[in-house]
Amino acid sequence: HKTKGSPFFVKQLMIELHKRRLLYVSLTRRRWVWESDNIRDMDIPDSVATFIMNSSFHGLPPDVILALCVLSCFGTSVSISLIETLEAEIHTPLIVPLDTAVAESIVGKRKGSFYFSHDKLHEAAYGAIQSEQRCLEHFRYGLALGNVAVRESDDMLLITAVGQINHGGPEAVVDSEQGVAVASLNLDAGKKAMKMSDFFSAHSFFDHGISYLRKGHWEKQYDLSLELFNLAAKCALMNAEHAHLEVLIQQIMHYAKCFEDKCEIISISITLLFVSGKITEGVKATLSTLASLGEELRAVHGGFLTWVPQKVMDYVAPTLVLKHLNKTKTELAGFSDEALMSYPIMVDPSKIMAMELLAKLSELAWYAGKHAQLPLIPSKMIQISLKHGMSALSPLAFVNYGNCISLTSENYEVGYQYVKLGLALMKQSPSRVQDGQVIFHSAYTRMHVEPMQTAVELYLDGFNAAMRSGDTGFAMKCAYFYDVCSFWAGMKLDDLAESMKETVMRLRFHKNLLIASMMLPIVRLTLRMVGEAANTQQNSLTSVFRETHGEEDMADKIPLVMRTN
Repeated sequence: HKTKGSPFFVKQLMIELHKRRLLYVSLTRRRWVWESDNIRDMDIPDSVATFIMNSSFHGLPPDVILALCVLSCFGTSVSISLIETLEAEIHTPLIVPLDTAVAESIVGKRKGSFYFSHDKLHEAAYGAIQSEQRCLEHFRYGLALGNVAVRESDDMLLITAVGQINHGGPEAVVDSEQGVAVASLNLDAGKKAMKMSDFFSAHSFFDHGISYLRKGHWEKQYDLSLELFNLAAKCALMNAEHAHLEVLIQQIMHYAKCFEDKCEIISISITLLFVSGKITEGVKATLSTLASLGEELRAVHGGFLTWVPQKVMDYVAPTLVLKHLNKTKTELAGFSDEALMSYPIMVDPSKIMAMELLAKLSELAWYAGKHAQLPLIPSKMIQISLKHGMSALSPLAFVNYGNCISLTSENYEVGYQYVKLGLALMKQSPSRVQDGQVIFHSAYTRMHVEPMQTAVELYLDGFNAAMRSGDTGFAMKCAYFYDVCSFWAGMKLDDLAESMKETVMRLRFHKNLLIASMMLPIVRLTLRMVGEAANTQQNSLTSVFRETHGEEDMADKIPLVMRTN
C-alpha cells in the first residue's frame, strides 16, 4: 500500500529489495524468495522522491549527486553542450559524474542530451537541493551562462540563461549594480523573444527585468527603465493583458521626462482605445498628439481638419478630396518608381511617430464612419515621406493612396499601379512590422482587378504576417475580412462556419470588442444557414462577450453606431 499503485514506485521498491537481498532468486528452490518479516519492518517513506533519494541515490559519490542536482535545475532533459559550457564556467565537474549516473540508469544519454530516466528521479534530484538554496543556484548558473551568451552572441543560450536567473528572482540579487545588469539581460532576452514572435515569453522577460530595478530607478536608470516599460506595454497589448497595460501606461506617462519619450506609449494607449471600442477618445488623442508633433491635417483653405461630434464635420466636399489627391499625384509625377524605391530612409523620430499616428487615424476614421475624410490621410503621409524620407509605413501610404484613387474615380487600373508600388516598397523595407497592414489594405483594389477567390487569400497572408510581427489588431481584422469575403465568394458553408468559430475564439482571447461586434451578425447568419440549433448559435456568440445578445441588442454593439449624435 506504500507505493499507492505507482508503477515506478513499485519498480524502484523491487530494485531496492533486490539490492538488500530481501527479494532474490533461489537457484536451489527455482523460484523467487522474499523475507516477509524484514520487508514489513522496512521504513518506506510516503513520497516516491524521498524513497528514490534513500535508495537510488544511496551510495552514489558526492560529485555525482551534485551533478544530478545541477542537471535537475534545467528540467528533465538538457543538452550536453550546455552542461559542458556550464562546467567550464563554474569550474565544477559535471560530465564525468553524469556519465556515472548514466551507468547507474538514473540518467540517460540520447541525441546529444542528458535526460532523467523518470520524472520522479528528476523530482528527487531537485528535492535534494535545500529549498532556500535553490534560488541562489538557479541565479548562479544563469549568470554563468549569461556571461557566455553575451560574449559569444548566442541568442538561445541567452534566453536559457535569463530563464535560470529569473528562477532565482530578485531575492538572489546582491546589490543594485547586479540588479541593473540582470535587468539589462532580461531586456536583451525579451528583444530576442520578440524577434521570434514569442510575445508571451518576451513580456515575462520585460516584467522580470522591471522587478530587478530598485527604488529610484526612474532617476538612476532612466533609459533602461523607459525601454523596459515601453516594451512590456507593447507585449501586454499584443497579449491582451489590458489591466496590466494600463498600469504601465500610467507609470510611463508619470515618469517620462519629455513628450518625445511619451510618444511610444501614447501610440500604444491609442491602440488600446481602438481595440476597446472607444473610437471618439482614440481620434481625439491621435489628433492632439499630431498637433504636438506639428503635423496637423490641414484642409486646403488653411483650417484644421478635426473630428468632432457635429453634423457639419461629417461631410467633406468631394472637390476638396480630389484637390488633395491631384496635388499628391502631381508631386509623385516628378519621381520614377526606381527613384522612389531608392529614396532616403526617414530618420526623424517625430516624423516616424507622425506616420504611425496617421496610420492609426486612418483606421479610427474608418470605424468612426468618416469615410469621406479618409483620402486626406494617405496624401499627408506621402507628403511627409517625400519631404523626410521613407519610413516603414510609407508602403501603407502608397497602398491606401491607390485605394483612394480607385474609390473616388473608379479607375482601378491607375489605383492598382500605386498599390503595386506600395507592395514593392514593403518588400524592400528592412522592417517587417507593417507587412500585415500593407497586405490587408492592398486587398481592396486588388479584389477589383484580380480574381476575387485569389484576392480573398490575401487576407490570410495578411493575418500570418501580422501575427508574426505581433500586430494582433490587424491580424484579427484580416481574419474578419477573410471570413466575410469568403462568405460572399461562395466558400463551402461548413468550412466557413468552422473558420468563423475559430476567428470568434481569437477575438475573445485578444479582447477585441470592436471587431467581435462586427463579426457577430454574419456568424449568426452563417450558423443558421448550416442548420445549427439556436442554442448552439447562442453558445458560439456568448463565448465572445460572456453574455447573451438578441438580434435587437447587436445594434448597440456595432462600431459604426459609435457616433455621438
